[in-house]
Amino acid sequence: MSARLTRQHFLRLLLGLGFAVPAAILWSGRDARAAIVAIGSVAKVKGTASLLRDGQQSILQGGEEVAAGDVVTTLAESRLRIELADGSQLNLGELTKVTVAQFDFAQETLSREATFDLKSGLLEAITAKAAPGSSFVIRTSNTVAATRATEWIVEAKKAETSVYVLEGKVDVAASTLGFRSLPSIDQDKAMLLSAGQFTTIGKISLGATAGPKAADAKKLAKLKAGLALE
Repeated sequence: MSARLTRQHFLRLLLGLGFAVPAAILWSGRDARAAIVAIGSVAKVKGTASLLRDGQQSILQGGEEVAAGDVVTTLAESRLRIELADGSQLNLGELTKVTVAQFDFAQETLSREATFDLKSGLLEAITAKAAPGSSFVIRTSNTVAATRATEWIVEAKKAETSVYVLEGKVDVAASTLGFRSLPSIDQDKAMLLSAGQFTTIGKISLGATAGPKAADAKKLAKLKAGLALE
């Protein structure tokens, strides 16, 4: 039996998870030819993932274009990689939901304004270098994190967000505005994380602080394993 789920099986899975998805809006991403401004493409899919665009949901198989406004979702035991027009890369773990809130890139000047909203799950960003003044932002319900060029992981849960920096530096700040926050950070109020550090915002555990801490090697290995596509 093929490991790839049919559209009917995918619909049943979504309904089983509580998603209200009418069968009429499920369509094949390869059959959709509407003109879009592509900001990247799906490089690889492991398991089952979908893309929501203009109220229509498609099953991703790899090779599909991604545009601003798209919502990408992975199911259990699934992974997905998106390669962006500026050379950056996004890796999604299982049970992850990400919206491309903004992506503007000028090849001539290498200027970039990128914002992604992580509603839940695990997201790794390998950010390409860009012109001075450029931004690359990941927002969650309670955190906004930004960088120019680095490798970092953001894990969003219901009440907390954790940011791990593998290379480079990342500015992190709590946000009471959630996804409505501006795609930038006031650096005077932000916490600067360097390679090998992490922080958790919104954690309720007694004695927990939001300051930078040394990342545990076992935890990083577990996160990376949760993003692996091989």
